[in-house]
Amino acid sequence: MNSEKIRDTTFENRGFGWWGYSVREVDGLLRRIAAELDAGRPVGSLIENATVRTRNYTMAGTYDIDAVDWFMDQLLRPSHDELAGMSEDLWRDLGVTAVFSRSVGRKYFNKDCDDGWRNFGQVPGVHLRWEDGELRSAEQQTLASVAGGIVSLGSGGRRFTIRAAGSAGSWSPDISELEARSFRDLAGHLSNGKLPLNNRLYPHNRPGELFDKAEIPILYTSGANYARRAYARVTFPDERWLRFPVRGTGRTNAIMTAVDQDGNKVARYRLTGKLRAFSARTARTVEITIHPGHPLTDELVLAIAISAPWLSSYFSHPGGGGG
Repeated sequence: MNSEKIRDTTFENRGFGWWGYSVREVDGLLRRIAAELDAGRPVGSLIENATVRTRNYTMAGTYDIDAVDWFMDQLLRPSHDELAGMSEDLWRDLGVTAVFSRSVGRKYFNKDCDDGWRNFGQVPGVHLRWEDGELRSAEQQTLASVAGGIVSLGSGGRRFTIRAAGSAGSWSPDISELEARSFRDLAGHLSNGKLPLNNRLYPHNRPGELFDKAEIPILYTSGANYARRAYARVTFPDERWLRFPVRGTGRTNAIMTAVDQDGNKVARYRLTGKLRAFSARTARTVEITIHPGHPLTDELVLAIAISAPWLSSYFSHPGGGGG
């Protein structure tokens, strides 16, 4: 990305009262990054050492923490090829957070989100559906079901249990590291790591673990997609992980993307149904497309089944179904 595009970049402004990054400080950081690129210097150390304040009540509003973090993390990431496959270009061009161009403006961003939701089914891949606690294939075969902390593969197949990962004093080093990473996702990668004292909006739950009959961990969950923050994460025992950023202006045009540790887009989710705009209670059906370069393994099926409700919860808030 060149300096001209950096200067033209902006993020969704949450407005007065929403916790987020300082608009003035993020814009200043973008200008410094562009200047370094103009001078032919690397920007990694500048981004890694930058600190941006988080704010609540400011007339300038605040930038979406997840969008800014995603953008900066991509600047730090060495260029890589997307997974091979016929849909490579289509998937590469799909936006995953509220990052857009100043020159085209917010109106274009709104339209782009609307178009992305309408064209969701045109992106090649394996198409799934989450409804009534079940993940089903396009042929209506049950791939997984979730009920009461039990996740089952197939119809009456293998069963797994999900639970909170004990108390902090009993955590293994891996769980402690997962907890620290989850807190950083919540507080913001550029922040000083402190949450606002007057804001109890965002839950900071203990990590969860999904394990099989032999008590072997299959995956871990951390964070949440809640109150317009996307800091949920699925982590596998070999340290691979998925995050679930959301792009959209509301339930009616939002798309959540599962992105792996290498920046590859693994799956996309959208809410369907005429009543999806009203609340989490009426947004129970989720359509999902899996990137054709990712085989639908049991591991991925479990991760998709657990994460499918997170797009709806992204728009929830303590006062009700909200959003």
